[in-house]
Amino acid sequence: MARRRFVAPLTEAEQQTLTSAYHHGEKRALRRRAHAILLSDQGHTINQISEILQVRRDAVSRWLKQWEASGIDGLIDKPRSGRTPVLDENDHQRLQELVAEQPHQIRSLQARFEEETGKSVSRVTLRRALKKK
Repeated sequence: MARRRFVAPLTEAEQQTLTSAYHHGEKRALRRRAHAILLSDQGHTINQISEILQVRRDAVSRWLKQWEASGIDGLIDKPRSGRTPVLDENDHQRLQELVAEQPHQIRSLQARFEEETGKSVSRVTLRRALKKK
């Protein structure tokens, strides 16, 4: 017979924290993990949760373990290494100023930005930076 595994019964504060993360979490991964813990607390099995959330069974199992070991912090993605951003906060600020001066002129904005900063960036990077803000 398959072994059933559930999280320990949640306190009112834990339920509120998880419900808030589920509804308002900044990242989709956190919302999904919080949902998994809430479902486990309601008596759903790992297999049921994996079916509901359309994720692998071992992922659900890992989330339950992380919750038990570290609470909500165990469900939050840790920072990962990656490429250093091309643009810093000052660059983002300057881009916003340039857009205010010349909206809808990405080519001239790109040329002016490169001239001022000496940083060569693609239009895709500029658009992404402008969307971010």
